[in-house]
Amino acid sequence: MSLPHASLRLGIFQKGWGYVATLLLAVVFPRCLLASSGDRAWGFQACLQHCRTTGCTFLVYSSSSQQPSLTCPDACSRMVQRLADHIPRNVREGSISEGVDGVSRSTGAQGAASQPVPLPLRIFRWSCEDDCKYHCMWAVEAWKSSAKTNGGRSLIEKYYGKWPFVRVLGMQELASVLASLANLVAHALCLHRLRAEVHVSLQLGSHPGGSGSCDRKPSAPIIPTNSSYGRSSYPFLWLWTTYGILHMNAWFWSAVFHSRDTPWTERLDYISAISLIAFGLFAAVVRIVWGPGHRRRLLAAATAVAIAAGLAAHLYYMLNIKFDYGWNMRVCVAVGVSTAGLWLSWCAWTRHPARWRMYAFLLLVHLSMQLEVLDFPPLGGLLDAHAAWHVATVALTPLFYSWLHADVLVAAAPTDPKRKDT
Repeated sequence: MSLPHASLRLGIFQKGWGYVATLLLAVVFPRCLLASSGDRAWGFQACLQHCRTTGCTFLVYSSSSQQPSLTCPDACSRMVQRLADHIPRNVREGSISEGVDGVSRSTGAQGAASQPVPLPLRIFRWSCEDDCKYHCMWAVEAWKSSAKTNGGRSLIEKYYGKWPFVRVLGMQELASVLASLANLVAHALCLHRLRAEVHVSLQLGSHPGGSGSCDRKPSAPIIPTNSSYGRSSYPFLWLWTTYGILHMNAWFWSAVFHSRDTPWTERLDYISAISLIAFGLFAAVVRIVWGPGHRRRLLAAATAVAIAAGLAAHLYYMLNIKFDYGWNMRVCVAVGVSTAGLWLSWCAWTRHPARWRMYAFLLLVHLSMQLEVLDFPPLGGLLDAHAAWHVATVALTPLFYSWLHADVLVAAAPTDPKRKDT
């Protein structure tokens, strides 16, 4: 990533930048935030109510031929077993047993009642209520698909704000989980290589080679001995190390959240994202103003205090007063736009030698964000637009770090009086 967006992209890149892009779209097109009608549909709610009381799904539609086969969610096996224990033995052994709400159901479910809840569902803490929602969702979608086959219309809808995904090993959005973990690994590899090259340079005090892919071992030091900062070191290594760690943290919680959407995983995902965006703004200010002299460093310190105080106040409000999605959106947009403005202005002013890498990075970021605009239903029940965007950001991570490799040379090189301060 180029510097102009080092913070914007880093601060907003991956978790951060994607959030800002989505939030900006939400501001311009507020109807995109409206919940879909899938979970409010009468058929879904009737199925859910039946499952809550009996432990099995049931679609109350007029045509029995369109009724999907009865399903008793694995996480509801204990409920089904308790109900079965209250059914007379002669009825249990028959072909049909009466449900607690008067709706008949096949006793094939009774045999499944004795089966333990599968380990993946226990690991990801799927409750009977959650499992009912999942199976009723797919029961409705199966019925709609059948209606389409018979000449009707079938429109896939969102449920609780999300497209229907096929659950794999207890994980709700497998593609997004894998893409989030891939982004985490990409940052870990790239950050490790950057730090290794800087440390080799400090030990040998010689000039560098170029910047390659993040999976290669460092082959040459990259810091000259005569630094404009007065020593043979890269003064921003701690900054980008912290930034990289925050990225890895954000992508970890992204993977957790996409594995299982619960109130606490959602909050951790949001907290890690806004923390990354806030640090991105701080990183931009530090990289721009840091240099010899106490005034510059006091300005950087004052900025850090102000951003930390603002972040603390925001998190306190979100976690203790009201988890306000709209307010969080506006804060993310404001911070992201400020960060972007700083990077773009600084890049244009200083004419950073690696600015074209930043330009390329920004262009590709914006192109990849168009996937978020498409918002198509998951292909095969696994890969939706959001997951595709996560996949795209994996390839952009080395580009950002290639800009950092170049910035090491710029920041550590002797001062050129003919060039503007970097």
